[in-house]
Amino acid sequence: MASKPTSSQPAPPAQSSRAPADMEIPRDQDVLKQVASPMATASSHLDPYPHYIMSGACGGAAFYAYNTMRNPRVAAMAGGFGLAYLRLLVTGHPQLGYDIGTLTSVGVLATALPAARATGDAYSVAMSALGGISALANLLKSYQQRTGLPHEMVEK
Repeated sequence: MASKPTSSQPAPPAQSSRAPADMEIPRDQDVLKQVASPMATASSHLDPYPHYIMSGACGGAAFYAYNTMRNPRVAAMAGGFGLAYLRLLVTGHPQLGYDIGTLTSVGVLATALPAARATGDAYSVAMSALGGISALANLLKSYQQRTGLPHEMVEK
């Protein structure tokens, strides 16, 4: 059997890997915008996948509400939220898409949070958490579309 020659040099790192130390927050903005800068950067790099996740989560929630909870009203609301998330993906206007996403996320939060506080049901808690995170990210990106702030993180 012939053995493969081994190289004494380590493999180079993947091209897309960037350590957080290689990025810095622009200092030409106030403290609140500096704090929001990493979220804006992450949102820009991850879009549109979180919207697909929220649409799928709302679809799953509609199925769960209809079959397990036997509540067609909640199922219809969750399905409507899922369709709204899909709608924002096809608008072709980023600002309008983030506005729809913000309203939809606030709607998810407003419908799931009271149930999460009252019952502690895992379904309601999960939808509350997803709605809250999504509302914050969409509101931030909507604001960024209008004002250009907060600036995203830049490479050093």
